[in-house]
Amino acid sequence: MPISGEKLQDRARDTALALPGVSHGRPFAKQLDVYKVAGKVFLIVTDDPDERIVTLKAEPEYGRLLQHEHPSIPRAYQPNLRYPAHRRAVC
Repeated sequence: MPISGEKLQDRARDTALALPGVSHGRPFAKQLDVYKVAGKVFLIVTDDPDERIVTLKAEPEYGRLLQHEHPSIPRAYQPNLRYPAHRRAVC
């Protein structure tokens, strides 16, 4: 059963905040929730209702595996190609 974009974003936020040592802020733009652990970004969630996007960093092999298993996960634009996968939440 597909999950709505807003529900996916809420679940991503709740899961991230439940992890130990996670910090949360909006250092890049007011529409981007940024979650870090040990000072490194691992999750970005948009607040734009027209662009429900969850960007989750993953090791390259895991990102490729997820993209292979779930075609709805596109490759993210990322200057640092070490972390290529993101999930666009489809409403």
